[in-house]
Amino acid sequence: MEIPAKEKFSFRKRGLSFKYAFRGIGQFFIHTHNAWIHLAATVAVVIAGLFFDLSTPEWLFLIVAMGMVWTTEAMNTAIEFLVNLVSPGYNKLAGTIKDIAAGAVLLAAICAVLIGLFIFIPHISKLF
Repeated sequence: MEIPAKEKFSFRKRGLSFKYAFRGIGQFFIHTHNAWIHLAATVAVVIAGLFFDLSTPEWLFLIVAMGMVWTTEAMNTAIEFLVNLVSPGYNKLAGTIKDIAAGAVLLAAICAVLIGLFIFIPHISKLF
């Protein structure tokens, strides 16, 4: 495959790239049940963070943790779609690929929960 010559910068093309990315996010929410679970968790964390008046470093850790989960879930969804495209029938290797991608989401979620516990437990304990 030949690498295309460098193209002239185009605001229209940059705008279209954002359009396609936002369309991808929309498709992610339409096709991924877990996206709604992550959205509920994100809303709960933001509400709790506002309630406990978290510090800037605490917010930064939470944003990174939530971003990590959202990103891995989106990549997992993309991988699942790609695997289904190239291997529509049962294929043990395809299943393994999908399991590994799902495992990445689980690892990110476990890390996010641990970060959340480290941040919120001290604030919650002050209530008692």
